[in-house]
Amino acid sequence: MSTCRVHNVRFYDLEPRAIHCMAYESTRKQLALSRSDSSVEVWNLACTPHIERTIPGRGNSSVEAVAWCGQRLFSAGLQGTVTEYNLQTLSNKFDIPVTAGPCWCLGSNHNNTCLAAGTEDGYINIFTVTDDGLIYEKVLDKQEGRILCLAWDATGDVIVTGSADAVRIWNVESGHAVHRMTPGRDERKKETIVWCLAVTKDFTIISGDSRGCMSFWDGNVGTQIESFQTHKADILCLCLAEDENSVYCAGVDPLIISFAKIWLRGGAGTGRSKWVKSVQRRIHDHDVRALALADGKLLSGGVDSYLAISSYPPRQLVKYPPLLQAPSVSICPEARFVMLRYLTHVEVWQLGSTAPITNGDAVHEGILPLIADPLRLLTLKSRGGDVIVCADMSSNGKWIAYSSLRTTSFFRFHCGSKPSLQKVPDLCEIGSAHRITFTADSCRAIVSTSTGDIAVVQLGGDELLLLHVFHPLDDRLLKDAVHLLTVSHDGQFIVAGDHCSNIVAWTTSDYKHHCSLPRYSCAPTAFAVQPHTNILVVVYSDHKIVEYSLHSRKYTAFSRGLESRHPVQWLSRSFAVNNVIFDPNNDDIIILQDDNTICIINKNKELPLAEAKIPRIDSPQLFSDSLDSSQGHPRTAAPQHAFHVIKKYKHLVHLDWLSDTELTAVEVSPLALAEKLPPSLKKKRFGVM
Repeated sequence: MSTCRVHNVRFYDLEPRAIHCMAYESTRKQLALSRSDSSVEVWNLACTPHIERTIPGRGNSSVEAVAWCGQRLFSAGLQGTVTEYNLQTLSNKFDIPVTAGPCWCLGSNHNNTCLAAGTEDGYINIFTVTDDGLIYEKVLDKQEGRILCLAWDATGDVIVTGSADAVRIWNVESGHAVHRMTPGRDERKKETIVWCLAVTKDFTIISGDSRGCMSFWDGNVGTQIESFQTHKADILCLCLAEDENSVYCAGVDPLIISFAKIWLRGGAGTGRSKWVKSVQRRIHDHDVRALALADGKLLSGGVDSYLAISSYPPRQLVKYPPLLQAPSVSICPEARFVMLRYLTHVEVWQLGSTAPITNGDAVHEGILPLIADPLRLLTLKSRGGDVIVCADMSSNGKWIAYSSLRTTSFFRFHCGSKPSLQKVPDLCEIGSAHRITFTADSCRAIVSTSTGDIAVVQLGGDELLLLHVFHPLDDRLLKDAVHLLTVSHDGQFIVAGDHCSNIVAWTTSDYKHHCSLPRYSCAPTAFAVQPHTNILVVVYSDHKIVEYSLHSRKYTAFSRGLESRHPVQWLSRSFAVNNVIFDPNNDDIIILQDDNTICIINKNKELPLAEAKIPRIDSPQLFSDSLDSSQGHPRTAAPQHAFHVIKKYKHLVHLDWLSDTELTAVEVSPLALAEKLPPSLKKKRFGVM
């Protein structure tokens, strides 16, 4: 890799967004989770976990519960509606109001034919799920107080609900409560709130409450079997394993405790079993608000905003930070700008600069002094405080585009002694967009719309000109929403990819379909077209890397040689690749980036054996300027194999070239995220005041 300086940008100041609830869909291995900004993220867990799509939140709404019915996603919130989402347009498909006020919980039966929603005023609303939407079926008898949690039994004939001082069992057919069970109180005047529930096939009811107690009930007769004081504060969530032999719980006290079901003397044939406390895990330091199980792995999240995936045995833990779905950063090489996307605004910064490096400094590694500090030039807020879905800035820094759920807006930006911004009239043909990218010459913009079309826009002085619109869904070239979009450096090819692993290229000279890559079993997470060669490099969610020549319409010799020789250590990585760049001084270098690692592939070197360890290089011929607060790492010997990695960052958001000799690395500090969190549960430690 060529010698270069690195701008380590650490002023990307994202806010942590707490995880409120989760739901796992086992058929397609998808996890839906809601955050405190009412957005819903859909994660793909089929291979390496990664965000597949993000449904933006609305300022006047909340998401208190999410539920899958087959492959359809529903939510409920304090606005008093049950919402189904359109996973292709990333918007609400419809909203159905519930009886009596805000909705706190939502659950589907095991056949995915009915939904139940519990409300503030004590009503359980039953909906029938049809192909066209939801049909309001009935409302069960009103109870006193809000319904905070509910669960269906295996037959679909019974619903169990939790509320203040009560666990109730309801007959769905009659609409009446069959049993009312009271968990007891620690203090006479302080009610016990049942926050979470689960129901087994033998009708054992498991509940967690505000006393920090896990209780097991016999639902057939409405009596308590046993209760355990497991936590020092409220148990907010629990999840039951698919085989129903273990259950996990956590809450304000973030300790995750598991219970195992054991059979008493005589074995399972006697039907006599007991729940005993088992393994405990300390993964989070703040409230845990959601738990789920996926293929034996425990998923947890809460106030600290991290999605944690853990397993035992073997003991493994990976924590995914609360970053916005990529791309959220744009580098403008000509203007030396960096654009940072936030929830409802974008910022444009002028990067700092250092004194020129003389030949005598060619072996210098460390922090270089700044002669110009980074400067924030612009803060552009979205209209009406709408959530920004995507944004980009042209290479020359003169054009900014962003899209909300309502429209896509373009602006001309002039940076002089007094920066100015001019809005260009919208193109009604575009509407909302999922992805926006500019050509390298800053003359055109490529927009992937929420309807699945791809528009080519000519950038003029004071207006936009729509040159062409591709219809990949109508042409059956793509089957889902576009989540990857790029254009070759010479502007000759436009490449788009969807979640179903379809990757298509069009030519801009005649706006015709050029080629489609062979469809792979895993979804692509990143791709890019190499300048000069127009070779497309694609990385899939299982970390498979392919090289495809757009000119010859076939895989390259390097790609065919790599196909069965990916290092096992590379394939087993926990973070998906989210960015691909190339060395501008060496066409044989490919650079891949994920959350904490930069992988450099040199095609001229021999591929390693499958079981070979990938060498780690601390600072391969990189200069760090004074935007970096860390010291330079000692130089190590150059690796002999094609793969080597740099592990220098914690949450690396974006990596790109600012010039042929300068890299820009945008990082979010874990410490900065932690400093914005509320206080956690205070515990008395032995010997500590």
